[in-house]
Amino acid sequence: MRKKLFIIISVLSFLTATISVVIYNLYKKREEAIMNRAYDNINRFIILSLVSEKSQSLSLALALSKNKDLIESILNNNPKKCSRILKEITDTLLKHLNRKNIYVQVIDTRLNIFARSWDIKNQNLFSLKNREDLKIVLNKKIPKYTISTTPPAGIKISVPIIDKNLIGILEVTVPFDDLAVKFRNYAMDMITFFKKEYISEQDFIRSNPILDEYIVANGNYNKRNLNILTNLEKQKWEKIIHFEYITTKNLFIASYPIKDHKGRSLGMFVVFVNNESLKNIAGEQKSILKSIFTLESTKEDIYHYVNHSGKNIFSDMSPRYIINFKNSIEEKDRIYFNEAAKDKLQKMSKKELIDLILYGYNQTQTKKEGKIK
Repeated sequence: MRKKLFIIISVLSFLTATISVVIYNLYKKREEAIMNRAYDNINRFIILSLVSEKSQSLSLALALSKNKDLIESILNNNPKKCSRILKEITDTLLKHLNRKNIYVQVIDTRLNIFARSWDIKNQNLFSLKNREDLKIVLNKKIPKYTISTTPPAGIKISVPIIDKNLIGILEVTVPFDDLAVKFRNYAMDMITFFKKEYISEQDFIRSNPILDEYIVANGNYNKRNLNILTNLEKQKWEKIIHFEYITTKNLFIASYPIKDHKGRSLGMFVVFVNNESLKNIAGEQKSILKSIFTLESTKEDIYHYVNHSGKNIFSDMSPRYIINFKNSIEEKDRIYFNEAAKDKLQKMSKKELIDLILYGYNQTQTKKEGKIK
């Protein structure tokens, strides 16, 4: 009897242990599948966000390249006036577009910097003849997109400035701060890193924290998350710099390469997701993120969500910039642009509209309420 009982207990113990191991393995596999999907979805979101930045920066660059005052200052070889114009424009854009920073510069046909929107009093102008992307803009007269570490490092759109003939290049640079803000809207945090060897002493980010061979690229980085990276054990840090993911007690941390137009690795995006949000990012729960990240979403669905989430992106633009942008808006944005333009222009008086059409601004500089009758 005792022998039978012993056998039964042994069998039950074995089955319990086996079932526990099976359940644990299934749980681990499911957790791994969630993390793999989250890693892939974050990668797709990075790509889509960069496409969005490219599209918006291209529209901006094309509009600015047609500015008559800007073109006149180039033709008159007046870099100081050109710089003042660039600064006035970017200051207005930062105010109305709710962005952290935008840098705009004009490059002459010899690939020397002619004027820029920042640090006007101390313009250390230098040559950009090593920029292959700018040579393409000059030779083919087409816009070019890249991520570059040429000061200021960031996302760059370069477009030709043409007045019958090509007279220069206008370049818009967008730092990664706005990308980090976008990620925070979806319960994720991002720190971008460039390889220290590529960053010039003249760059704004040169004074940012350094971690191993990398320098932090976005000024609005989260110090707590940077400390987590700083204190990682060597094995986990190796995974980060090789573009893999790791987990800590409360976080999923993944890294992705930053590449230029030639595919050269310049640094990495490091994304932090807390455990509560991980399943949502992986598409486990019904959410707006799931509709974006799943394969069923169309390219147009993603485009409209990324560009128009929650707000008409043109609603804060002044009438002057609506006029300047009207010929550079993509068809996909036209309905939003027209809606904002109609709302703004209907609130202007006849005098203000005449000044806007003839001079590009209200000459009287006095606000008059009213509508066209």
